[in-house]
Amino acid sequence: MKFLAYPFSALFLLAAPVARAGELPPPMAELAAKVSPAVVSIASMAPAGNDSSQNDDDNDGNDDGDGNDAASAFHPTADTPDDTAGTIVPPPKTIESLGSGFVFDPAGYILTNNHVVNGASSVTVTFPDGTVYPAIIAGRDPDADLAVLKIKAGHPLPFVPFGASAKMRVGDWVLAVGNPFGMPGTNTAGIVSALNRRIGDTKFDDFIQTDAAINKGNSGGPLFNMQGQVIGVNSAIYAPSGTSDGIGFAIPSAMAEPVAEALAHGGKMTRGWLGVATEEVTSNIQAALKLPSASGALVGAVSPDSPADGKLQPGDVITDLGGARIDNPRALYIRTAEFQAGQSVAVDYVRDGVKMHTSLTIAVPPPPLDETVMPKVEAPSGPVSLPAYGLGLAGKPVANGVSITSAKGPAAKAGIVAGDVIEQVNGKPVGDAQDVRKLMTGLGQDPAVLLISGPVKGGGNPGPRWVAVVAGK
Repeated sequence: MKFLAYPFSALFLLAAPVARAGELPPPMAELAAKVSPAVVSIASMAPAGNDSSQNDDDNDGNDDGDGNDAASAFHPTADTPDDTAGTIVPPPKTIESLGSGFVFDPAGYILTNNHVVNGASSVTVTFPDGTVYPAIIAGRDPDADLAVLKIKAGHPLPFVPFGASAKMRVGDWVLAVGNPFGMPGTNTAGIVSALNRRIGDTKFDDFIQTDAAINKGNSGGPLFNMQGQVIGVNSAIYAPSGTSDGIGFAIPSAMAEPVAEALAHGGKMTRGWLGVATEEVTSNIQAALKLPSASGALVGAVSPDSPADGKLQPGDVITDLGGARIDNPRALYIRTAEFQAGQSVAVDYVRDGVKMHTSLTIAVPPPPLDETVMPKVEAPSGPVSLPAYGLGLAGKPVANGVSITSAKGPAAKAGIVAGDVIEQVNGKPVGDAQDVRKLMTGLGQDPAVLLISGPVKGGGNPGPRWVAVVAGK
């Protein structure tokens, strides 16, 4: 993802009415005093030359995925001191990374960012009263950039609870506490600037954006709501200048809390699997399947013996998972990642225009199939032509539908290629080419909505998707 900064050519002062007392920022002194005892400073030491350089905030190898170096603008917020002062210095034996964290369990469990402690040979934790403890890494989750530390204090520690990030709205006030530039106990306030931000930082990007000042060393520190609950873990900033420019990013508590509990009590986060392949609901698909809206994740395929097998089916539209609204397949992917394997989760979905409800027990994803030991599928033969759609179909069906032998004109424009397999037409399964012909003949200018999968390889069924094709277009 690329970020652009636009300089302002002029500064304008706009007159505005005096704000009423109720519109002023809320007092935060009591909130800061309440939560600060649980926020800690973290120092991790890594051997010099360690390949794990994520904990080095001066790493210039952060690529935004398109080949352009984005490190000058986007930074993790751990702080690594600059040792370049002087003309002759001995080579460093260790590299220190400074970050933040917070106690979420009074038994001594502390949550921080994975990049704060990644590659560390030793970690120490300092509380606001100056007490220092050695810490061990209880577990790490690189996919979410989170890690849990464990210390032995010999007594219950002050801690802060998690809150519901899903209830936060743009404009809500928030408080960030951390250890920027090695200055512990720093409090900064702002608002939620945006939700569900994708910045290309983690596998499960779904950040809360805030204008509360976040700088190097704030990594792993908490972002609080006005009730003193952690609704985010401060993790990154957009900083062309190298310091806070009012655009900070926090991992939502909806992701952080289950990861924290899993790492603390099991040492790892084993994410679950629903067993569905989904895609966006387009306007053509919405009309053809008579869906109430274009919101949700459209099921294209259900894996056999998966949690969804026997409960969901192609054509269903998932609208809610575990009480969280699902607007698109990306949202389903993120929400699923917040649950551990073995958990039961409620699912709301729409089938044939009717709202329905079920529950699924999330499972561990199956291992990849070894294509070399799977039976081969015989090559199709006897094509059937549908010239209005530019389709050529194999007369002999395959295991999951009808093979496409040629795709031209309207079919090619829709992204269909030879070797694809038609599984359904307008929500109805097809067994052979004649089924496809019957369902598509006579539609006129109404779209034929096809459930398409990739060519069968070793018995697999990769990439099911819904495609709308109109005759002659």
